[in-house]
Amino acid sequence: MNDSVYDAAMLGTELPIDIDMIQRVEIVRGPVSSLYGSNALFAVINIITKKPEEVNGLELSVEAANYNTYKGRISYGRSHGQTGFLLSGSFYGSRGQNKLFFPEFDTSATNYGVASHADDDQLGTALATLTIHELTVQAVYGTREKGIPTGAYRTIFNNAGTRTTDSHEYIDAKYKHNFSGRWDVLARVFFDRYIYQGTYMYVSPLDPSEISPNLDFSEGRWWGSQFQATKTVWKRNQVVAGVEDRDNLRQNQSNYSLNPYSLDLSDQRNSFVAGVYLQDELPVTKKLSLNAGIRYDHFSSVAASTAPRIAAVYRPRSDTDLKLIYGEAFRIPNVYEKYYAVFPNLSNPALRPEKIRSTELIWEQSVSDRLWLSTALFHIGMNRLITQEELPSGALIYLNSENVDANGAEFELKGRLGQGLEGVASYSFQESQDRATSQLLNNLPRHLAKLNLIEPMLNRKLFASLNAQYTSRMTTFRGDSLPSFSTVNFNLEGRRIERHLDISASIYNLLNKKYYDPPSTAVPESAIQQDGRTFRVKATWHLGER
Repeated sequence: MNDSVYDAAMLGTELPIDIDMIQRVEIVRGPVSSLYGSNALFAVINIITKKPEEVNGLELSVEAANYNTYKGRISYGRSHGQTGFLLSGSFYGSRGQNKLFFPEFDTSATNYGVASHADDDQLGTALATLTIHELTVQAVYGTREKGIPTGAYRTIFNNAGTRTTDSHEYIDAKYKHNFSGRWDVLARVFFDRYIYQGTYMYVSPLDPSEISPNLDFSEGRWWGSQFQATKTVWKRNQVVAGVEDRDNLRQNQSNYSLNPYSLDLSDQRNSFVAGVYLQDELPVTKKLSLNAGIRYDHFSSVAASTAPRIAAVYRPRSDTDLKLIYGEAFRIPNVYEKYYAVFPNLSNPALRPEKIRSTELIWEQSVSDRLWLSTALFHIGMNRLITQEELPSGALIYLNSENVDANGAEFELKGRLGQGLEGVASYSFQESQDRATSQLLNNLPRHLAKLNLIEPMLNRKLFASLNAQYTSRMTTFRGDSLPSFSTVNFNLEGRRIERHLDISASIYNLLNKKYYDPPSTAVPESAIQQDGRTFRVKATWHLGER
């Protein structure tokens, strides 16, 4: 899903897949470039969409929330034996808050810091999945337009014309087959396209009473293929081998201004990467197993990279697992970081890949048949971290400017009381600092704590859930200190109400806490205040067999 221009993953409303169409989300923790290549630094998130038989008929869903926010979805799926199809379309619209106050703009010339009707958000998505025996073809399209109320990039404050549009589409064909019970083979081919357009409103340099829009574009097109074979040898030794290639057909960026017209950037690129990987899972004894993997990637734009990973798993008892994991990973600089050169940005074609080395010790313990505990200690060393620096001239440039060490610990406790209350509590601590100066990194809380509880009621037709999160204080890149905060969310969900109806109601930031997120370098604000208490209600009709 990461695009070929910014290497960005769409995680907000710009995600082109409706969350209702997601069956589950898998998180592969740790550096896994040994299997996935560039960008797999700390984890890989796999989104597995629903199969046709999981919808099996017509579904209609509607939602409403604060700030004139509405969402609708229509889905239809059918399956017969090993053949099936699923079609789904969604729309989402939100006017956002009518008035947002930013103290940095609190003057008479800028509406006393109030941005009006500039926080809107619209999204449309479509998904189609076709399954024929062992072949699955999926097509996805999503486009999202968002208003920018913060006066980013020194644009005119309180002008609703400043906005961005992100569109992503892909088609993916995957074939899986088992040959004679010995070989599992996966073959895959895909094509993706990503388009970004930013419209930024500035004062015209010719006439301060007029507006000069600046339009920023990027387009990425890429296709690729993958072939993977899995075989168990010597009865217990599982070997996975694969090859993968990706051809970035277009990595284009452009920028121009109107009133007066000027072409500020026209950069057209393409690149290619091919990788080969091997992974081996070897049981040494009944209690000890080893898992090792390595991947080699050849790039047309930077030097080749090799990423190894090895893990030892020791099980002294049936209820205890001890894991020692070492891995290396890398991220090549994207074309935006290397070649975007619109004032005050400077290009830097000499950027080199980031690399990390990670060591993690994990203890997983089953305390009882209803209580589980896990603990992890980790050390991460990152070299050539790419950061945007401001030069004495005021220009901005991306540099391999930092080497970073991070140390930390994580704890998690899971519990279940029979058929009733279930819960997960976790705590993590990390300390990341520049290796040369020992200065702590910005925008990183040292402490995070989470609590999730769910209580089934009415013969498991009604579920009440509560989740809370604590985030410790952090320092922004400007040196400002943001206070710690806690948020609590509550959700009530009814499943199979009158067989065909699901309903839910949610309250976010239940205690109406005022809290802030750190800003980016693009905005003048010292902190970005987040929403107070909000609500959402939802109803879904299943007009088919369940």
